[in-house]
This record gives sequence, C-alpha cells and structure tokens, in this order.
Amino acid sequence: MKTALDFYARGKQKEANADEYDRSRYYSRDRFICPECGEAVHLTGNGKNNHFAHYPDKNNNVSVECDRRVDGNPTDSVYERIGLPIYMRKISSGDFYLYMGFKALPSGLMEKAIKESVSVKIGGKNTYRINNERFSCEDTALIPLDYIPLSGHKYYICYEPMNKALAVSQHWSDYADGFSFEGAIFIVSEQGGKKIRYGDSITTDVEYYWVRRQPQLPYNIPGIDMEKCGRLILKDNVLNVFCGSFSSDISDSEFSYLTSYLRSNLKIHLLEKQPEFVPIWPPVVKTEDGYIINNREQSVYGYVVSGNDNPRIYVYQGIRKIPDELVSANHLTCVRVWDQEALVNIDRKYVSSGTLLLKRSRNIISNDADVYELIDDECVALEKGNICRNCKKILFQSGHQTDFILIRKSGRIEKNGGIGEYIFEDLQDGDLIYVLQNRLLISILAVSIEKQQENVTISDEELFRLFRKYKGTKKVKLPHKVRIQIYEIQEKVTLSRNYIDDVLKSNSISTAMIKVLEEILNEQN
Repeated sequence: MKTALDFYARGKQKEANADEYDRSRYYSRDRFICPECGEAVHLTGNGKNNHFAHYPDKNNNVSVECDRRVDGNPTDSVYERIGLPIYMRKISSGDFYLYMGFKALPSGLMEKAIKESVSVKIGGKNTYRINNERFSCEDTALIPLDYIPLSGHKYYICYEPMNKALAVSQHWSDYADGFSFEGAIFIVSEQGGKKIRYGDSITTDVEYYWVRRQPQLPYNIPGIDMEKCGRLILKDNVLNVFCGSFSSDISDSEFSYLTSYLRSNLKIHLLEKQPEFVPIWPPVVKTEDGYIINNREQSVYGYVVSGNDNPRIYVYQGIRKIPDELVSANHLTCVRVWDQEALVNIDRKYVSSGTLLLKRSRNIISNDADVYELIDDECVALEKGNICRNCKKILFQSGHQTDFILIRKSGRIEKNGGIGEYIFEDLQDGDLIYVLQNRLLISILAVSIEKQQENVTISDEELFRLFRKYKGTKKVKLPHKVRIQIYEIQEKVTLSRNYIDDVLKSNSISTAMIKVLEEILNEQN
C-alpha cells in the first residue's frame, strides 16, 4: 500500500505517500497507521519502490493482510465503508439509551424498497420492514439497540431479500462498530451523542462522553478530565457514562502516553486540532448529522480547519466510491453539492466524522420540520426574504435550537426560542421576524397584511418541449438574473425538472432558451 496516515508531530496527522520517506531512517511504531483499518503499519520496500505494510503476525511472522485495503479502487460506496452510526439518547432522568442510525433514503429508492418488501435484520435478531413509518426520506431514522456485541465485535446487518437490497445497502452498510473492552467515545449533542467510529479522531479540550463497563476511569492515564454523569441502559446490562475532555495542558511525553492508550484501547486518534469543513455561506442549519442547506443551493463556501499548512480536501457526492479532491486558498474552499448530499473529509479519505452537507427543501410543512411551520390563511414555510401576507398569527415548530426575534413596527422587540412550538400573535403590517439557528440568520419574515395575488400557472409541457428542441444548440454561461428566476419555478415543474437541474449544475444554457425563459418568467411577474 502506498498511502498511510502520518502522525508526524504532537497532535497532528496527514495522509502521506510512501515515496516521500527515506527507508534508511528510523520511524517509531506509532508513526504510521493504515487509513483503512487504523492498525499500525511500517515503511518498507525494495530498490526505489517504497510502500507501507502491516506488521507481521506474531504467530507466523508474515505481514498481516488488511481486509479493508483496496489500493485506491474501492468497490463499495463511502457509506458502506464507514459503517452505520451509533447514537445515544438522553431522557429526563439522566439515563441514556442506545440506537443505530439509518440515514435518509432517496424517495425513489424508499418507494422501491417498500414495494419489494425489503427488510433490515440487525445482528441476526431483530428484523425491521422498510416503510415510511419507521424510516425516512428526510432525516436519520433511529432503531433502538438493547445489547452490545461481546469482545469488541461489530454489529452485523443484512438486508433481505438480498437480490433486491443492493441499492439500499449502498446508502447504509452491513456493519456498525461495537464497543472495545474499554468502552466507546461519543460526541456530546443536545439530544445525547454520536459514537466516534474506530479509526476516527477526537480533539483535546472538547467535551465528550465516555461509556464504560468499568465503574471508574483509568487512574494512571494523564490528561483525562471527566466525571460520571449517567448510565447507559441495555436489556441485560447497565454501563457507566462519563462526561468531560482530554486536556492539552500536559507534557509531550504525557500526551504521547495518552495518545497511545486511546489508540490501543479505544481505536481512536487524539489530535490538538480536529480537521473539519466549517460552512460560511450560504446560511445553514447545524444538526447532529451534519449541516442542512437549502436544496436550491449548488455551492457551499467554507473554512478548512486543519493542523496542516496544506490540507487535503476530499468530497464524496452522494454514494460515490471515489472522491473529488479540492484545493483551498487561505484555508477557504468551495464545495459543489451536485447530489442530495456531500461528505467532506479533511486530510483523510475515509472518516465517518467528516462534514455532511444535506440538501433539504425548506418549503415542506411538517411537525418535525428542521426549520418551522406557519398557520393561518395561505402561509407557507419561510425562506430568507419571504413575505408573509395576511398572517396575524404564526406558529413556529422547530426540532432544533432556534431563536426568534420579533421587531414590531412600533420599535418594540420580543424574543423567544428553544426547541418546540412558539406562537407570535397580533402581528401588524411592517413587523419583522428574524429566525436564527446555530447563531446564523437563516430567514427574515416581513409581515404584510394585504390580499395575496394568485400565482400564474407555468406551462410545464411547453417548457419541456422547448428544452428538448434547443438541447443541441450553442450554450453560454448562465446569466445570474435567469438563474434567480429559474429557482422560482424549479419546484413547480415536473417534466422539465431534469433539464432545469442540468442547467443549474453545469451553469450553462442554450442561448435560444435564455430568451424563451425570460419571456415565460416575465409573464408570471
């Protein structure tokens, strides 16, 4: 194998090629690890051809073959490779319960799976039929777990019937990490936490949960600053949950000892700066799974956090097996989101704790909406800059921490927020409501008490015919004004939807269609 993860300095890692190193030099056993399985590897080779290899098996002195190594030509999708996520959920008593997460399926695939009676079996025990009540096309579905596999083994998942479940398995996986003898580390979230997968990294001075069978934390390991905070309840067992951080305020030798302990016993890597992609624009909603962006957006600009001067950025579109590699300037980059989701990994190709960008419609009214719901008259879910007409009372429903600021025309300011339902009443013409999530402004509602005009019907059939007619003609860069107008009809057409999506993705359009679209769109205005 040519590639390994190089832990070249305290709390730092980078993905490196074997040809960049000198075999005559000495490298410690903890220096390089396999990016596939997370086990230690060493630099070797012959002549001028360097490569990395797993250490020999103790019994036969032959290098161990990595059962996950594919030499850059993966046969599985990225989600099959990183496995299904494991979650904890906290209840009011302070106890935690365990769940397995199944990410949202595309609506077409969900309908196909339901029609063909595809089911999910976890650990050969519990079977769940795929349906709209248990699984989702919008959010991660959580299936309860009442046990943990023994001896560090994985959870195994199978899909039946096998000949009809291939597409489903590409979006999910046939395994999920279990717990090691020393337990498991979870990130801390409002709802509970998400398990750090084997081979992923954590960072110093950030709060985590540590779930252990043992009633105490190891007393002889430096840098552990945690206290017991609850219990994880299983069917036949109860585990202890500790909360706290791993301190950076320790010496280099102590940091090396702590890092070695976490890698050997929990199969995770401790860094001093967690590689991640942080979206800057457009506004997004942060969730436990990732960042939700409006499904009309094609690009997300963000800041690349890395301990390396020249970070490597890998982006998986949808369920693709091989990522695109991006470049950054001053640690800023632009991620194009072609599919309904994109997974962004920094400095490593395969990591489950990468940044997931999820395209979701904010026009869907739902009790579990990520944004909010409106009532009275003909209100619709809001987007930035929308005007609410004839709305004297508005009900917001949010599944995530949200702040609502009402600035009345009189100058009086009212603030509310949290998770759940919030109602603003007695609204007047000219009132403004600001909606913020994760400290970002995601919407502004201007209240206008006036009669709402009827929408002009768009001729989808005529539009479809014209797209086909001018399909092969000369194309030019899509004008910004036309792009904005296309956004307005994107959700209102069916036959022309694929053509419109292609125009937005390629950022180009037939010159003949520009005039046609301007005429059609100007008519509705």
